[in-house]
Amino acid sequence: MTEFSELLESRRSVYNLGKETDLSQEEIVTGIRHAVHNTPSAFNSQTSRVVVLFDEAKTKFWDHIYQTQKDLLPEQSKDFLLGAIENARDEALGTALVFEDHEALDQMPSNEDRTNVYKDQNSAMVHYAIWLRLKELNLGASLQHFNLGYEQGFDAETRKLFDLPDTYELVAELPFGSINEPAQEKDHIDTHTEVQVRTEVSN
Repeated sequence: MTEFSELLESRRSVYNLGKETDLSQEEIVTGIRHAVHNTPSAFNSQTSRVVVLFDEAKTKFWDHIYQTQKDLLPEQSKDFLLGAIENARDEALGTALVFEDHEALDQMPSNEDRTNVYKDQNSAMVHYAIWLRLKELNLGASLQHFNLGYEQGFDAETRKLFDLPDTYELVAELPFGSINEPAQEKDHIDTHTEVQVRTEVSN
C-alpha cells in the first residue's frame, strides 16, 4: 500500500488521548494550516475557519462544554460522552474547533438551499483533512459535536470565550493528542456494496 492508503486505513476515532509528543504547538498548527489551506471548497469559497486551542483555552472550552452538557446528555450514552469530554479537557493535548463563516457563505453564487449543501461539504472535507494530517503527525483525534446550534445560539458562548465574530457557526470539535489507547477494531460493510460499478443503463 502507499503511504496515503496506510494513512486512510489507520485513521480512527481515538478517545483516550494524552500529551506525549515531541511536536511543538507551532509544528501542529503548521500542519493543520497546511491541511485547511489545501482543502477544496465549492466555488473556491474557502468558508471554513479553524481555531486551535491549547493550554488554558482548551481547558476552559471543555469545562464550558462539560457544565453545559452534564445534565442534558441521554442516560444511555452519558457516561461515555462525559468521559470523552473529561479526557478532552484534562488529558488531551489540544482541540481544533471547526467553524463555517456565514459572511463568506453569503458571497457564494447560489441559493440558500444549495449554499447549505456546500457548507456541509466544505466543512466535512476540512474535518477529514485535519484528521488525516493529525494522524500523519502520529496524533489521535475524534470528531465531536457538542453545543452546536447557530440559529438557536447554542454556540454563542464559544464565540464569546475566544472573541470570535458573530458570523462563525461552530460545526465540530476535534480534540487531539498522543494515542494512549488505540481504537478498537470496527466492522465494515462489503466494499462492493459501498462502491458499485455500472457500464450500461438498465433500460
